[in-house]
Amino acid sequence: MKYFIQITLITYIATMLVYTLWANITFAYPDKGWIGSLVYLPHGCRVIFYCFFGARSLPALYLAEITGPTLVWGDQYLDYWVIASLSSLLSVVVAVEIVKWSRVSTFNYNILKKVNFANYKFLIFVIIISALFNSIFTNLILSMINGVEIGVEVIARFFLGDVFGSVVFITFLMILFNLLQQRRLYQVHDE
Repeated sequence: MKYFIQITLITYIATMLVYTLWANITFAYPDKGWIGSLVYLPHGCRVIFYCFFGARSLPALYLAEITGPTLVWGDQYLDYWVIASLSSLLSVVVAVEIVKWSRVSTFNYNILKKVNFANYKFLIFVIIISALFNSIFTNLILSMINGVEIGVEVIARFFLGDVFGSVVFITFLMILFNLLQQRRLYQVHDE
C-alpha cells in the first residue's frame, strides 16, 4: 500500500508539473493554443508512467488527465474531458498490450541505462501506436460530444504532437538522469 501511494504521488505531481510547463509555454501567446498540440508533453507522461509502473499509475494519470487541462481551459473543459481522458489512457494501455502480444520487443528496457535501440525499442513502438490510437479515438469521442467534425489534418496534428511530445519528454528525462548519474547523485547497477 505504501508503494502504491508513493507511485500515485510521484505520477500525479510529475504529470501536473508537465501540464503546467506545457500550458505556460503553449499559451504564452494569445490565439496560438493549437500550437500546443504539435508537441504534447503530457502524452510522454502517460507512456513513461504506465510502462514503468503499470496499472498502479492509472489512478494518478486519470486524476492528472481530468485536472491538468483545467489549468489551460478552465472548468468548461472538465465536463467532456472526463470521458475523453479515458480514451487517452486506454490508448497507452492497449498499445502496451499490442507490443507485448506481438513480441516485437522485450519488456526489459530502463531509462536509467545508456541509450541504445535494444533498450528503447519497446518504448518507441508504444509511443507510435498509442499516439495513433489517441489521435483517432480521443478526437472521435470529442467530436461526438461537441458535435464538431474533425478532419484528417487535426488527427495528423495530434498524432505528430503526441509522438514529438513523448520524444521531447523522454529525451529530457534521459539527459536529466545521465546528468544525475555523472554527478553521482544516484547509482545505476547495470546487469
